[in-house]
Amino acid sequence: MDTPPPSLVKKFAIAGLILAEIYMVFTVASPRLKGVDIPTAAIAFRIVAMAFFFGPFGLAIGTGVGLLADSALRALKGSAKKTAPPEV
Repeated sequence: MDTPPPSLVKKFAIAGLILAEIYMVFTVASPRLKGVDIPTAAIAFRIVAMAFFFGPFGLAIGTGVGLLADSALRALKGSAKKTAPPEV
């Protein structure tokens, strides 16, 4: 009996979360105005607040891409299995 390959959805979802949080840090902590110092506490508060918004969207996008990649991989393996000549 042939076991199916492990699902890629969870790996893509975690990667989407991590990439979204990295992107969030770059967008939130970027300097807005030249010559104006933003307090560190304000930047920290923005990062914590925006983590609640960027994280779920990153998970959703990662899950969608993971579902597409997983189904494409399973379809390719299934079509390769059907077209292979039977072993004797």
